[in-house]
Amino acid sequence: MSKQDLLKGLTGSLVLSGLLLSGCSSSGFYHDRKTDYVDAKTATALKLPAQADHERFREAMPLPSIQSAEKIERDFVAPRPDPLPVVDVEFPAAELQEYGAQGGIEARLWLSMSDAPAVAWPLLQQQFERLNWATVEADPTLGHLVFIPDNQKSAIQVQARLRQGIRGGFSDLELLDSQQKVRTDNQAKTLLNQLKTGLSEPRLGLQSVSLLAQKISNEKALQLNTSGGQDPVLSLGLEADRVWIGLEKLLQSNFIEKEQKLVSSDVLQRSFNIVWVPEADRSSFLTRWARSPGAEFQYQLQLSGSQPVTIRVLQNGQPIDPKQARLILTDVRNLLN
Repeated sequence: MSKQDLLKGLTGSLVLSGLLLSGCSSSGFYHDRKTDYVDAKTATALKLPAQADHERFREAMPLPSIQSAEKIERDFVAPRPDPLPVVDVEFPAAELQEYGAQGGIEARLWLSMSDAPAVAWPLLQQQFERLNWATVEADPTLGHLVFIPDNQKSAIQVQARLRQGIRGGFSDLELLDSQQKVRTDNQAKTLLNQLKTGLSEPRLGLQSVSLLAQKISNEKALQLNTSGGQDPVLSLGLEADRVWIGLEKLLQSNFIEKEQKLVSSDVLQRSFNIVWVPEADRSSFLTRWARSPGAEFQYQLQLSGSQPVTIRVLQNGQPIDPKQARLILTDVRNLLN
């Protein structure tokens, strides 16, 4: 390449570079607008015509009435979402539970498993294989099972139902008769005890989970409703008899302290009498023995409805301060989580 050709190429490159760089300047393709506001002009405000009716637009975008809203105190703290239960007690993997008939509630027998239905379903399948029980029907979405014990063709088929327990992360297995009522006979106890023995053994290997059986947990639907202007209500999506039985057992096991105690229960009235002292007013460990909570700390947990069941807090048959009721129901909800 001659020196003249080299100079021509260098000149062309410089011209091209200049054109490219000019594209980034304020007069090029990309205009710098960061000072445009300096030249902005103020426009006159828009005015609606005199005949315009602003009430007409409320029909298109209605706002709920707030006249009955509950007055929020200055120290009110917005409730957090329900946390996952943190359990510091090791529950047995399976436990046989019984309840004697009383107050219009029929006797019940069930195997309580400390696993959610999604985990309990594959565990039951493993136990059926271990016991050599033949499965005739199985529907994990409904928790429905039909099986033959000992794999004997001549044996009578047994119906079973896996249900969400009253506590989160627990399951209940019931055996049913031909009328779909819960069995409490000796044969039912024997079969459930056989399952309990296998479930109580140490688990080896990876644990399976049934995605279809997850739907069983949807029936619980635990919710604390604190609508403005109304008494706080704890709603539980299980049927009334199971809620009463399960809640009574939980209160008997957990409300045992002097300042948080189950005093009595009335199955006919579906009411629990409890002593409940706010945490801020509870005595210390050293002074707790010296005094007993007065009548102002005695409340009733009133259950109503068949399914779902609602729980309200009363004192001498009357509603109490919504803030206090919310705190008590929060403690009850924590038992059910």
